[in-house]
Amino acid sequence: MAAYPTRRDDPLSEKRRKAIAWSEEGEVSSPDLFTWVHHPDFLRNDCLEQARRDQESSASGPVKIPTLDRFEPPTRFHTAELFPVRESGSQAVLSAAKFLLGVSSSLDGESLRRCSGFWVGWDEETKTGLVLTSAWLIRTKDAPSGVWSGGQEYAPHAHVTVHLLNGTSAKGDLVYYQPHYDIAFLNVEVGQPIKSPSFCKKDVKFAQEVFQLGRDNSLNLRITYARAEYLNANMFERHHNVYFSSLDGHDDYNNEYDNGGLVIDLNGEVVGMVNNPERFGSFIPSSILLNCLDSWKKYRYIARPHLGMRFEAIKLLEPAHADMLWRMYDIDDGLVVTEVSKGSNAEKCGIQKGDLIECIKGECISTTIQLENLLMSICKGPSDSQNCHNAEVHISVGVFHTLKKYRRIVELTANVSDLGEVIIGRGSKTFS
Repeated sequence: MAAYPTRRDDPLSEKRRKAIAWSEEGEVSSPDLFTWVHHPDFLRNDCLEQARRDQESSASGPVKIPTLDRFEPPTRFHTAELFPVRESGSQAVLSAAKFLLGVSSSLDGESLRRCSGFWVGWDEETKTGLVLTSAWLIRTKDAPSGVWSGGQEYAPHAHVTVHLLNGTSAKGDLVYYQPHYDIAFLNVEVGQPIKSPSFCKKDVKFAQEVFQLGRDNSLNLRITYARAEYLNANMFERHHNVYFSSLDGHDDYNNEYDNGGLVIDLNGEVVGMVNNPERFGSFIPSSILLNCLDSWKKYRYIARPHLGMRFEAIKLLEPAHADMLWRMYDIDDGLVVTEVSKGSNAEKCGIQKGDLIECIKGECISTTIQLENLLMSICKGPSDSQNCHNAEVHISVGVFHTLKKYRRIVELTANVSDLGEVIIGRGSKTFS
C-alpha cells in the first residue's frame, strides 16, 4: 500500500502516517477520511474551542442573526399576487422607506398614540427636520357621530417622540396641526441634513397600483399592496380622501401604525399620506398634501373657506344614476349638494339639498378633491391678512336648482379658518 508523503515536523501528517501503519499491521481496519479526521486524537484546539462556544450558546439560548433570521411579521410582498410588480415594487418601497419614521405620543405619562410619519423639510440654520404625520397622533376624542358633526378633541401639549431609523429617539416639537385635513407638523433636532421624498404632482388615477407603508413598534416596515379607489365620502369622511381597494379582499391596511405613513406609486414617488386606516382605509392625496405644505411654509397656517355644504361628485355616482341626471337636467358633471348646514350663508343664499354645484369662481368642478384644492388656493394671496383667523372671502358659485330647473350665480360669503368644518343638519346637535 502506498504511503502518503509526510513531513516529520507536521503533527497531522505524522498522525496520518501512524494510522496507515496501524492498518498495514492489521491492528485496525484501514481508516477512511471520516474516521481519522473525527478521531479524538485528531481534533484540533480550534475545534474544541468551537464546541465549547456552541455549548455555551446552547445554554444561554439561540443567538439570532438578522441576516439569517426569518423576517417577522411576514408580508405578502413575495407572493404570486405581487409577482408582476415584485422587482419595481421592491425598489420603490426600499427607496421610500428611507424617509419613513415611527412617531408616538403620551399624555400625563400615559401612552396615547403610535403611528408613522415622514420627512418633508430641513432647516439648515436651526438644524431641524420637519416631519409630516397625522393629527390623529394627538387626538384624545373622536367625533361622536361623524367628522362633519364636530366633537374631536386634541392635546397639542402632548409629549411627542420621533423614532429614528438608527434606533435612537428624539423629542418631537409639535409646531402645528390642522383638524380638517387631519395633519400635523413636527420639528426634530437632528445633527445632519436630511432629504425629503419626491412627491408626485398629479393625483393617483382610479385603480392605480400603490403601496401603503408604515412602521410598527419595532420600526419594522409594514407593506400593503392595493389600488387607489375614488368614492364619494360619507359622514365619517371629509372630501379630500382617496381609498384603498385590496386586490384579494384582505383588510391588511387595517392597522393604526400605518396612520401618517407613506403611500407611494411604483416609481417610489409619494402619492399620499395614510389617513385613519384602522377604520376606513383611506389616504390624503399628494395634491392636498403639497397645498398644505406650501401654505404652512408661507403662512404657518393652513386656511380653508367653510362653505357650509357637503357634496357628492356626479362622476362617482352609479352610471345609471348619472345617466338619469343627464336625461333630466342635461348635466353630466359637477357636485350634488347632499347637506346644507342649518343657518349657514349657503342656506341663506337659497341653496338646497339636492341642488347641483357646477362651478366655483368660474371653474368647473368635477370632484371634491378638486374642490378642496381650489378652496385652499383662494386663501393664498399676496397679503397675509387674507389668511388671518376668522377672515371672510366672497366666492361666486354656479348653482343649478333642481326643483325649479334654473341656473344662477350665487355670491357666497365663507368664513376662513383652519378648524374642521362643522355641518349642522336639521335636528342635529352641535359640539364645541
